[in-house]
Amino acid sequence: MKQVRRKSPFPFLIAGVLSLSYGITASIHTVGQYISMLFLAFMAYWFCRIFFRDRIIEIETAPNTGDDTANQLITETREAIRKVRAANDAIPDVRVSKTIDSIENHARELLHRLEENPSLGSQLRTFMRYYLPTTVKILDARAKLEPGAGASVSISREAMQTRDRTERMLTLIDEAFRNQLNALEKNRYLDVQVEMDVLEGMLKANGMVSSSTRPSN
Repeated sequence: MKQVRRKSPFPFLIAGVLSLSYGITASIHTVGQYISMLFLAFMAYWFCRIFFRDRIIEIETAPNTGDDTANQLITETREAIRKVRAANDAIPDVRVSKTIDSIENHARELLHRLEENPSLGSQLRTFMRYYLPTTVKILDARAKLEPGAGASVSISREAMQTRDRTERMLTLIDEAFRNQLNALEKNRYLDVQVEMDVLEGMLKANGMVSSSTRPSN
């Protein structure tokens, strides 16, 4: 993802309209009057900038991790997350939608970790290529069971049972994604600890620090 700053067009528009109005209503014959019009437009522009601030938006760029397998996995995951969002929009149930939001947020965080560290591909492949696509299938099926998707389906006993089980499954899926994130976080700290242990051992072995040195608490 690439962050891009977008300026609001309204300050330009308001400053332009104000300048045009000033030029129409006032007779501009001197350089001083022309400068006054430009100054008025300039002040209007910067005053409007206070209310119409720049927006930071994210633009999706093609993955370029240097690992073709990771790039493909990232592309697939992005598409799956878009489908999760689309299915969520089609499900009006607030409680279910909240769980789906959580799943989407966890999936995006896992995707971000993968984009930062392509070597996690082997660890996240099952989540990205099975759990997430299966979640999409479950959500699509649930969306079709919503009232209005079909009168005969919305009142059937089987449909109600499927709706109830869908909610339970989404809760389990959300927990699985959250646990995977926690596992990655623990491994991240573990890796740092290992690197520090290795560095400390090398420093002591080379006589760079005293072997009796202990970190202070």
